Amino acid sequence: MKGKTESVRQAAVLDWRRSGDAERITLNRDVKITAAVSAIFGLCSGAFGMLFTLYLDSLKVSLYAMGAMFSISALFAFLIAVLLGAQSDSWGRKVVYSASLLLASISSFCVTMLRTVLELTLSRISQDIAIRSREAVHYTFIFEHVRQGYAKVIARIQGLELTLNATGYLIAGSMLLYLGFQRSFIALGLMLIVALAIFQTAKEPNRPKLERRRLRDLYRFDISRQLKIICAFNLIQNIGFAICHSVFIYTLFFLKKFALDALTLSLILGIHHFTYGIPLIIVSRYFARPNLNYKKIFMFGNLLMGIPHIATALIPTFIPATAIWFIHDIFGAAVYGPAQQTLTQIHSRDGSRGKDVNMTSAFTSIGLVIGPIIGGYLAGIDISLPFLVGGSIIAAATLVITFLDKQTSAP
Repeated sequence: MKGKTESVRQAAVLDWRRSGDAERITLNRDVKITAAVSAIFGLCSGAFGMLFTLYLDSLKVSLYAMGAMFSISALFAFLIAVLLGAQSDSWGRKVVYSASLLLASISSFCVTMLRTVLELTLSRISQDIAIRSREAVHYTFIFEHVRQGYAKVIARIQGLELTLNATGYLIAGSMLLYLGFQRSFIALGLMLIVALAIFQTAKEPNRPKLERRRLRDLYRFDISRQLKIICAFNLIQNIGFAICHSVFIYTLFFLKKFALDALTLSLILGIHHFTYGIPLIIVSRYFARPNLNYKKIFMFGNLLMGIPHIATALIPTFIPATAIWFIHDIFGAAVYGPAQQTLTQIHSRDGSRGKDVNMTSAFTSIGLVIGPIIGGYLAGIDISLPFLVGGSIIAAATLVITFLDKQTSAP
């Protein structure tokens, strides 16, 4: 009896050690380089988003014009990102990633040379193309370097990027105060050039390259049923997301509804992004566990993405409204984001992973094209309407996730 008890104890210890080994994932040099680049990109994109919105407001650009500007830029970004993401299966991920960093830096350098709505729309188009093109290969680049424990790794890297993105929002007000618009945008462009130089030391993932595809093949909707469900979710959810969560919408929501000054606004929006990035890093350990129900995690997180926006629209005072709004990231996006990314990679084909992943992202982009126009129109009626309508659409999109198969095995 004693011998049997001892063997059971040893088996339990062995299982515990194996579990610990599973949670300790060794990152190769290329993933660490990508994480460093992600941190710089996050810092720059956060500051750029805040400064660009304030720059538009300083030029007296109307809310409706802002909505149209963001929608048009999202449309162009969608068309280009799908093309580049699919072609990265043959060109390689690194060349597309590098080009996106270069374009983002050029866009930042040029902003303050522009004054008219048309010129600023072109600037926003180039910035959005850079963001979406990088996103088109970023997750796949990491996945192909570290498949084992991908959910944990991507949660940590995304958490790092968003934490630095929050820092960008925090420093944007100070940059504007001490540097002004022109020197602030130049500083961001220089930091992106540094990120580009660092990224050149990373290696292309080892994978078979495909022959270059014909243009019509790049947009062929020949993905799995599970990915088609994710596409439907992405479309509906991101229409709602863009209505209530476009940068100009939530920036101007707090600026106008609660009459905040630039530094207070910068602080609130900075904290907002910390409430996404830091929880992502914390929950990343949870995603290392085996037999997680990614479908339920996906559903739970998305519900808590939509409901806080609805509540925030209905609360008239600043502190309670802001506290409730922060929940959408802490318990919403930080939870469903890694689950969604993992499910997308699991159901994508190795031979055309770039195309499959970016086909789902394409539907995200379509939602981001439609949403800002609606959001700008609603904000012109009442600044709280985008939060109320957008949050309701996000919550309703959870119904689409119910059609996914249960998935408990991570790559």
